[in-house]
Amino acid sequence: MSKLAKELTNLSRKAGEPAADLTIQAEGNAAVFDRKKDKFLVKASGVIMGNAKDEDWVWLELGNCVEILEDARKNGSSEKLTAALNAILATSKNTDGQVRKASIETLVHVVAFHAMEVDWSLHTHPTPVVALAASKDGAKHYSGTVFPDEAVMCGPVPLFLPFANPGLDLGLGVYLGVLDYQQKHGRNPGQIILGNHGLCTFGIGARDALGATEIAVKAARIRLGALSAGGISFVPSDAAEAIAFRPDEILRKRLLAREALSK
Repeated sequence: MSKLAKELTNLSRKAGEPAADLTIQAEGNAAVFDRKKDKFLVKASGVIMGNAKDEDWVWLELGNCVEILEDARKNGSSEKLTAALNAILATSKNTDGQVRKASIETLVHVVAFHAMEVDWSLHTHPTPVVALAASKDGAKHYSGTVFPDEAVMCGPVPLFLPFANPGLDLGLGVYLGVLDYQQKHGRNPGQIILGNHGLCTFGIGARDALGATEIAVKAARIRLGALSAGGISFVPSDAAEAIAFRPDEILRKRLLAREALSK
């Protein structure tokens, strides 16, 4: 059994713990990129995160998925591309060689591995994040950061994207959003808020991705509390930028990222 599959299982079970309130039922998914093989593992469709097993992760070729994203970027979403994507997802195999359909949200992770060049990607549906993302002023609520550790762990500027149907449309929306963010800020977003949907975080390891999710959820609760107390006062943008890239904070984040997830 793949070591990466075991690590994904551990991450998934952590993210699926009821007390964490990150996912219920078959919500959410996670993925990891094996750069040597140019392949990635992603959750099979219908698997409950908290009950995930090592055989619930399927391999996909990154290049095939990138081709679909690039075609959609150049020519727009289409039924033909959707059919091509579904064919790829439907024929994926787990580490034991069994055919298991990959998650419909697979392209979100493809964007992370291809455009953002990270190795771990976690997508969840935390209640406080979705509450804010479903509000009429969702983008406004995520126009800045609300406390220093959010800027450090999730980046000083969140990326908020409007709702898109899971599948090709969602993947394309995230791809275009990330490319635009990179062009504007010269770096990757540390957290992506999907309107009426959920949260995406990333990392160099499983601990890194989960840690960013935990901070993002805390930040969402702070936003809700601030709104109930009269409104959100964001950390000044110059201060958020300064603390996010301060040498001591960068070192602290790297040390945290190296820690293994407890079992």
